[in-house]
Amino acid sequence: MAAIPVGIQLYTVRDLLDQDFKGTLVALAEMGYQGVEFAWHYGGLSPDEMASFLRTISLRAIGFHTSLEEMLNPDSTTYAYARALDGKYLTTGLPGDVESNWLNAIERCAAAAKAVKAQGCTFTYHNHAQELALIGDEYALDQLYAATDPALVQAELDTFWIAKGGAEVVPYIRKHAGREPEIHLKDMNPETGSFTEVGNGILDWPAIFDAAKDGGAEWVIVEQDVCPGNSLDSARMSIENLKRMGLA
Repeated sequence: MAAIPVGIQLYTVRDLLDQDFKGTLVALAEMGYQGVEFAWHYGGLSPDEMASFLRTISLRAIGFHTSLEEMLNPDSTTYAYARALDGKYLTTGLPGDVESNWLNAIERCAAAAKAVKAQGCTFTYHNHAQELALIGDEYALDQLYAATDPALVQAELDTFWIAKGGAEVVPYIRKHAGREPEIHLKDMNPETGSFTEVGNGILDWPAIFDAAKDGGAEWVIVEQDVCPGNSLDSARMSIENLKRMGLA
């Protein structure tokens, strides 16, 4: 089976984007990343300028992490970039709402998903550990998926946060097969329980890739919330580890 393309969430290198946006993306492309997921940073480039730049360096736009408010506004900046870059996925997460008003959050996600589809894109929900809390005998995240239309509300499952929330990563990915076009690759330091480069931690990456392929994932996306030093060094280590394992 062909390898799933590997992208990177630009939040990983957010500290460098304001210093040298173009140079940072060039470096990521040279490392072997095939796509980028945006999170509010556009380097001062207009949508058309960004589209031209990405073509020049052979990077694809995977999608955009954004707010529900942006999704509900057809004239939002996010949609302007999505149209210009042909970025398919609009993603959000509402971990703080799990304890406060999760049923309302589910309704808001469903409404946003309809708005996203009307603009020709796909809504995906990015989980954190909070969504792996139990509501009765069901994970909050499962409650979201059970209550919404799978044709509208898709998943961007995050491997680190699934593990941090107490679930088994591979079975959980398999549980939502067919509804997970994006998987966030994020590893866990065995000593601290915090973030580390993909391949340097405790997660079983060959098994995760097998589950992602079987589940129909279109992209796997490296993300590291906190890097110990230069974030480009961490990004490079992650993709080199994946190459070493034959996964990229």
